[in-house]
Amino acid sequence: MKLTQKIIDDLQVAMQHTKKDGTVNWKDSDEIEVQLAGTFAADKFIVIKNKSKNPVVPTPPHEGFDYEKQEWKEGAHPLGRSAGYNK
Repeated sequence: MKLTQKIIDDLQVAMQHTKKDGTVNWKDSDEIEVQLAGTFAADKFIVIKNKSKNPVVPTPPHEGFDYEKQEWKEGAHPLGRSAGYNK
């Protein structure tokens, strides 16, 4: 399969997404690594890794989850708010 200009243009548009606050997620100066993956011969996908964001900074643990028991604490909801939350 050859990468046509249309495919390249489509990828470029897809990479222009932003964060919720409007800041650019991927910068032109970011170092990237391109990989090809897939389980079957005709089933492939392209992986684009942003090497500039390595090491990845993990999100902090959820205060409502007991990681030792692997369950939500009483009164805690997986979405971080109780049922009936209307704000």
